[in-house]
Amino acid sequence: MPPLHAAPDSRRSRRALRAPRPKRHRVRTVFLALVSTFALVAVGFALNPTGDPSHIPDAFELAAPRDGAVVSRSGDRAADPTSAAPTAAETPTAPASVAPEPGSGPAPEPEPEPEPAPEPAPEPEPAAPTMVEEIVTRTNEERAAAGLPALAVSDCAAQQAVARTALLVAENRFEHDPLEPILEACAARAVGENLALGYPTALAVVAGWMGSDGHRANILSTRYTHIGVGCTDGPRGMLCAQVFVA
Repeated sequence: MPPLHAAPDSRRSRRALRAPRPKRHRVRTVFLALVSTFALVAVGFALNPTGDPSHIPDAFELAAPRDGAVVSRSGDRAADPTSAAPTAAETPTAPASVAPEPGSGPAPEPEPEPEPAPEPAPEPEPAAPTMVEEIVTRTNEERAAAGLPALAVSDCAAQQAVARTALLVAENRFEHDPLEPILEACAARAVGENLALGYPTALAVVAGWMGSDGHRANILSTRYTHIGVGCTDGPRGMLCAQVFVA
């Protein structure tokens, strides 16, 4: 019969059986240590994405959300000097208007030129004095030179002078007719008459009368206050008459 070996102590046999276990326990321990180290590194990287190993997150950073939203907090702790300043929201701007290219639209109509202001109508030139008016003027000038007052124009005396010269020209006469009709027509107290024929101008007519004593006496008489003159053109020239009344 084969030799029998004594049975080993049960506790020893267990130790002998368990002897290899410490080896497997060490492998598990190393594996757990590596996993823990990797987890710690991953947590540190998540908490410090910049990769700065010297940065240790504080309690506020651990409590802050990681989605990037801004969270307000109270306290006297100074803000991180490296944090960026808040940026303002950009306001949408309206697209810049594009100026129309030259010639792309209808050309503007030229503004009408203002119409020139109408020139003021020229003032009518005063009509040249008639020969009758000039004779009255020259007669009063001669009276003024002699220190006498001017004679006023009498319509009645002027009508008598025109009628008398027209009659003389019609009858081809050059002479004095009776003066009584003038006294009656003009209700005058005194009357005188001067006649001139063939003088071209009023100045020449008065100058001819002033060169005659009888005619001059009528022009410079102090009795008369009014005068009337009439002229009629005839075959022998202009026939003019002065009629003096008072």
